[in-house]
Amino acid sequence: MALIWYSRERHAMQEDAMTDSSATIAKRGRPPNGERPMTAAERKRAQRMRDSRAAIDAIGDEQNAPLRVLLAILARVEASEPARRSAQRAWAEIGRRYNFVSVTEQPSTEETPSRYKA
Repeated sequence: MALIWYSRERHAMQEDAMTDSSATIAKRGRPPNGERPMTAAERKRAQRMRDSRAAIDAIGDEQNAPLRVLLAILARVEASEPARRSAQRAWAEIGRRYNFVSVTEQPSTEETPSRYKA
């Protein structure tokens, strides 16, 4: 049985041999879009822009929109009347996907004749 003794000199020689090689190791991760990587603020701003565009593109096509976009549409419910209708459709789609909302059409009261008109 051969015993190998550890010595500082031997360890130093092994380190020198490893650093002498001219092999470059590629850095991990996604390459930068320009000359430098994006900062955290730039990444977050880009994510917000993508989310905003996805929410705008999903208006009218709520059935095919991902859940994250449907939730973004629900957040814009108070913006305008079309946004409110889109939010209603988004809520109905979420309910349909997860089976917790039953959507029924309510009869319109404006077209119902009234007995009490003067």
